[in-house]
Amino acid sequence: MLTCSLQSGSNGNCIYVEAGDTRLLFDAGISGKQASVRLASRGREIQDCTALILSHEHIDHVSGAGIFQRKFKLPVYCTRPTYRETKKRIGSIDDVHFFESGDTLTFGDVRVHTIRTPHDGVDVVCFVVEHERRRLGIFTDLGHPFPALGEAMGSVDAAYL
Repeated sequence: MLTCSLQSGSNGNCIYVEAGDTRLLFDAGISGKQASVRLASRGREIQDCTALILSHEHIDHVSGAGIFQRKFKLPVYCTRPTYRETKKRIGSIDDVHFFESGDTLTFGDVRVHTIRTPHDGVDVVCFVVEHERRRLGIFTDLGHPFPALGEAMGSVDAAYL
């Protein structure tokens, strides 16, 4: 599994994860151009990404989501409440897939476990990405500690906090 943070902080969030043939982007709080340039500097192309997965509706996590979908044709995965709050900020998107917090998403041989967090959004989730017995936690914007967090943190090989 290969991963890098394309940006993290109140000015934008976007994490790239590559596992086998699957390439995922978590959150799109930066412009499509920034994401494309930052991936290219690592020898990767944004158009090769399998999906964009949104953790919640805050602008520093979704500002580029519309462009990621429309320009780069990335399918967007998010919860229905997140989409309802996000669509007014990102414009029309054609390829959106819904999940519920607690669901596991499957992309080839990669599984993405979603975990609801107490952060101040409508339906915020964090993630554990699993591939070939390796697990990566994407534990951003948590709000405060909660019971499922300890279990998830104890199960990962590496984590973004």
